[in-house]
Amino acid sequence: MNFLTVQCGKTCFPQIAAILWDKDGTLADSHGFLRELAHQRSHHLDQQVPGIYDDLMTAFGCVDGQYDPTGLMAVGTRYENEVAAAAYVVATGKAWTDSLKLAQTTFAECGRDFRHKADLTPPFSGIVALLRQASEMGLKQAVLSGDSTSNIQKFLTRYGMAPLIEWVAGSEAPPVKPDPQMVWTACEQLEVAPEHCLVIGDSGHDGELARRSDCRGFISVTWGGSPAIAGADAVLTEPQQLQFLP
Repeated sequence: MNFLTVQCGKTCFPQIAAILWDKDGTLADSHGFLRELAHQRSHHLDQQVPGIYDDLMTAFGCVDGQYDPTGLMAVGTRYENEVAAAAYVVATGKAWTDSLKLAQTTFAECGRDFRHKADLTPPFSGIVALLRQASEMGLKQAVLSGDSTSNIQKFLTRYGMAPLIEWVAGSEAPPVKPDPQMVWTACEQLEVAPEHCLVIGDSGHDGELARRSDCRGFISVTWGGSPAIAGADAVLTEPQQLQFLP
């Protein structure tokens, strides 16, 4: 197995064999897409349950045209967003099962309007080169995301990164972040131990995922507008700050 030292500023992580990447907000610039998706979901639900649009947009993290990279749309799974939307529907007096079904149906309909998500969520500047460098240095790489596995694969293929990533796991079914089983399954597929892995992401879920799975460390990225995550072992403000040393 190939081990490298991964350096982030003044912080070094020795004996690293694999990097487990988050996608949206870390690899992919998805803020514009997620803001529009939040609007579409809120608009469609408001047409069926009038008066909940503003509350839904606030819950999704979209207020006065601004997008919160720590909000529900940014860091929550699809199911968590469906449950949150259903909560606003049930508050109008509808039954819970009907409210959840309405939210799920609406999300599915809106999803069909954005079948080509990858085209709308390009990688951040420097990401493709960074993943290529990591691969050429012998690091194994996986993507663990709150998005669906299909969308992860389409994103990687669209931007030429699929050959660089050995494993992907979405959140259409358990385990999902921050369940440590997500990391342990990835480690089995990559044939590495968690203590030789780094988690790199932009949310508290990513940090908790690293901690609960006993990974070597968690690196918080802020290049997508997310704040530095408290308790992170290191913080990156741009991809070029990450270095791989033999």
